[in-house]
Amino acid sequence: MLITRYSAFVLVACIFIGGCNSSTNNESLGGDDNDHPDLAKEEHVTTPARNGESDLALRNTVTFHTIEIKQMKFQPDELRLHKGDTVLWINRDITDHDVTEETNKTWTSSRLSAGKSWSKVVTESADYFCSLHLVMKGKLIVTE
Repeated sequence: MLITRYSAFVLVACIFIGGCNSSTNNESLGGDDNDHPDLAKEEHVTTPARNGESDLALRNTVTFHTIEIKQMKFQPDELRLHKGDTVLWINRDITDHDVTEETNKTWTSSRLSAGKSWSKVVTESADYFCSLHLVMKGKLIVTE
């Protein structure tokens, strides 16, 4: 039964995101905000609980978070989330930006021009910044 629920969740997630692809962590959504209107508008989207599911089941559902890049800032600049949640950064500024893990540079987006977006499945807390504009900083805090 767990496999059936998991398979259904994966199917729903693939449809919601706009199709499955083989990349796992760093997935560029590309395109304009109009290419992903549901993701661009929702800050926190969780899969709904079914009757009889426990709080543990709710904590094991994937949540999508949106961070807007505008006015030379990441908004919000600090985000608390759960391991496995997906973060979508959308560039709503007039200039290019990127998103780069600060300490070891273990992950980075490509350059995001205005209207472009990039997403990442988060597995651990991280400080990040825009390598094009060093004053722009953000923080992802993974909680259990």
